[in-house]
Amino acid sequence: MENCTNTSVSSESTFGGSHPSGRASGSNSCGRWTHVPRAIRVLCLFLIFLPLVWSAPGQTATTGGEPEKIIDMTADSVTAMDAGKKVEAKGHVELRREGTILRADEVRVDRETQDVEAKGRVSLEDPRGTLKADAIRMNLEQETAEVENGDLFFSERQLSVTGRRFQKLPGQAYHVDDAFFTTCLCESGAPSWKIGASQVDLTPEGSGVVRGGTFYIKDIPVFYLPYGFFPLRTERQTGFLFPKLGSSSREGFRYQQPFFWAFSKSSDATLGIDLQTRARIGLLGELRNVWSRQTHGQVNLSYFNESLRDRDNVRIGDPTIADPEIPKDRWNVFATHRHAASSGWTTYSDVSAFSDDLFTRELVDRLDLPRVTEFSLSSSRYSRSRFGLFRSWDSAHLKGEWDFYQDFIQEDERTLHRTPQLSVWGRRPLGETPLELRWRGDAVNYIRRDGGDGLRMDLRPEVMFPFRLPAHLFGSWSAAPRGTFYHLYQTENSSKHNVSRELIELRGNLGTSLGRVFHWGGAELKKIRHIVEPELSYLFIPGVQQRDIPLMDGVDRVNRRNVLTFALNHRFWGKYTGQTPVPPVEKDVELLDSVVSRDVEDLGQARVALSYDIDRERKGGDSLSDLDMNLRFHPLTYWTVGLDAGLNPGPWHLTQAAATLALSDPRPITHRVLDSDFMQPNSLNLGYRFIRKGPNAFLSEDANIDLSVVADCAKHPLDPRCPGTAFNKNVLGELGGRILVHVTNHLLLFLNSSYNVRDSRSTSNRVAVKILSPCECWTVTFSLSRNINPSKTSFNFDLNLLGLGSQRSALR
Repeated sequence: MENCTNTSVSSESTFGGSHPSGRASGSNSCGRWTHVPRAIRVLCLFLIFLPLVWSAPGQTATTGGEPEKIIDMTADSVTAMDAGKKVEAKGHVELRREGTILRADEVRVDRETQDVEAKGRVSLEDPRGTLKADAIRMNLEQETAEVENGDLFFSERQLSVTGRRFQKLPGQAYHVDDAFFTTCLCESGAPSWKIGASQVDLTPEGSGVVRGGTFYIKDIPVFYLPYGFFPLRTERQTGFLFPKLGSSSREGFRYQQPFFWAFSKSSDATLGIDLQTRARIGLLGELRNVWSRQTHGQVNLSYFNESLRDRDNVRIGDPTIADPEIPKDRWNVFATHRHAASSGWTTYSDVSAFSDDLFTRELVDRLDLPRVTEFSLSSSRYSRSRFGLFRSWDSAHLKGEWDFYQDFIQEDERTLHRTPQLSVWGRRPLGETPLELRWRGDAVNYIRRDGGDGLRMDLRPEVMFPFRLPAHLFGSWSAAPRGTFYHLYQTENSSKHNVSRELIELRGNLGTSLGRVFHWGGAELKKIRHIVEPELSYLFIPGVQQRDIPLMDGVDRVNRRNVLTFALNHRFWGKYTGQTPVPPVEKDVELLDSVVSRDVEDLGQARVALSYDIDRERKGGDSLSDLDMNLRFHPLTYWTVGLDAGLNPGPWHLTQAAATLALSDPRPITHRVLDSDFMQPNSLNLGYRFIRKGPNAFLSEDANIDLSVVADCAKHPLDPRCPGTAFNKNVLGELGGRILVHVTNHLLLFLNSSYNVRDSRSTSNRVAVKILSPCECWTVTFSLSRNINPSKTSFNFDLNLLGLGSQRSALR
């Protein structure tokens, strides 16, 4: 018997090779260590395959083709027996290989049978997790193992599994007897929740199957689980998601139970049932498929039966819409696909269809859509379904598309559909001349059930002459003859079915670009470059007769223009030090992105533009357009401000405005938890939208008003049906805000609110509180919402056991 310490061994020798020196590399504090080189090779092989005992299913420890790796072993004593066929290490045995460490009181290896046994305070540490046990017995040839009284922890999923006996079976399958598992990281006491089972099987696909299970809260059994499964890996796993609970003043108690189905590597689905005790019962489905990097699709379906609703009160929202009735059977379809072929063609489709005009106002929040999509649908007057194809060449582009619309405000009989629309556009130089030829052609077939429609072709070739002048001036002149041709199916103002419009567009612009660099001298920001770009442009379009042409979109009306426009654009760029280190707040925490790479960044721009109408000046009218202002600045990574506004230079008042302010906490989040909301920084978002009243502002209040009455209002201004007496307000005045605050490391506060400044009332409010358990293994969200269209107050409750499959963020 010899005592040896601090021995380094090349893993290359484990596959029958030898070190170039003919012996194991490393130091040796005993002279007879070289008598047992073959036994050390077995120990090396043991360490290489040992991660198979605890690694997540689907992960296989491999060594082939890897560079040479060194193994360090220390022990109080090492003994070789039976001519080196067996080796035994005792007393504080420790094996190290890269980031993997094995510790035990005693390790025995049988080279002939490939059996390995470690006993006494066995622990295995690895970046992927840790294993602690009383004893481990394994066979390297069969890749099987058995662990007694094991405690297994997966750091990636924050999942802890303990069991009386662990078995590693052939083929990356595992079996655990008398097991408990949880994601709670409690320093002391019982975990907040755990699941105990008489048997747990960990499958090669990465899921855990529970038999004879019991769900515990603080060691108190709550309910029995005869059979169930849970995801072990980060990949998506089939199973029930946690239900959503809530209550509404209009719809009663709300319960939604989703089920996630991962039926292939490229396809999955979410199915669910939705119950609202005083309104409806519904079914939800979402299918997602990724065929390749170039092809993917998704389908969302829902069906709601309104038999639980009080049929005496089926009207909601604005009674001025064309069809405010709610049917008993309601449904919607969302579908999308994208496909990019190797030939260069791209096809796409987006389908959005609803059973009734009030679906998006009342039920869109039940579909678990992204917040941006949900807001867009609930506030839009149309839904659009489209099917199209696209192809691009070096100097030309082709696009074909079919567009179908569903009108939520007015009668669908008068809604125009584009079936189809074909567009071709491009540019190319004209030989060796400085001239450039640009072209665009559009053909669209407009159809509707009631009103003027027809086939239209719009052709617009353009010849442009770019030039440069001394003193840093540059510009261009262009001439574009334009012909628009119609074949009308239904006419409105004329009996002619074939009409046309011919005109010419003349354009010119002259501008320059001036810049200067300012030395800032900050710790990170070193220089600022300011670029000024003044530009003067001119547009002339003669007036033509358009009385016989139906109004289908903006192309059908091109008014006479004789306009000069002056624009001034300011751009700002920042020069930063190459890299900005972000120091961690906690000494034991390593940030995922501890160095931020920065060099030159766009800090923002400001643009103003004003047009002068020469024809109006000659006629003594208002010759100046609104002063158009566009502002966007983000001088710091956590601060952004934007403004788009129009200012009437006559009375100097705003005609329209949209302002935004976004702030986020620049401090890094150093503590990682499994809940994505807690990984978001503190943030504040404010927005304001404004549209001043105009001649047609009354249509924003009632798009279906009888226009014949409006025509008589000049003779009978006191008629209460006249919009002037019923509506004399701005079109829009709305203030919105969103705030997310980390009150503590385990408490989030979320507030989302909209306020109608015009009418001095709140239109929607939502406040939510999210609590992360002290052991960081579950979250609970309480939210309260109040809306006025439809008018209802809702309370929702969401519970997630972290690490076992969570749904979309509850703070949307």
